[in-house]
Amino acid sequence: MMTLILVVCLSATPNVCKEERPIVEAMSPMGCMVQGQQIAAEWVEEHPKWQLSEFRCQAGQRDKAA
Repeated sequence: MMTLILVVCLSATPNVCKEERPIVEAMSPMGCMVQGQQIAAEWVEEHPKWQLSEFRCQAGQRDKAA
């Protein structure tokens, strides 16, 4: 199980950043890297005030509090 983590920053204030952990189906590490690009692009398109700084895949389940 992999968790996709997007690090996004406000376009108007690039030093204000946060992590987003979108809900995605269970995927392999390779699947996370490939699908992560598409998911990140969709997230940024839906949130125009934010820009993607980085994304990464982390082993383990998504935190329930995130």
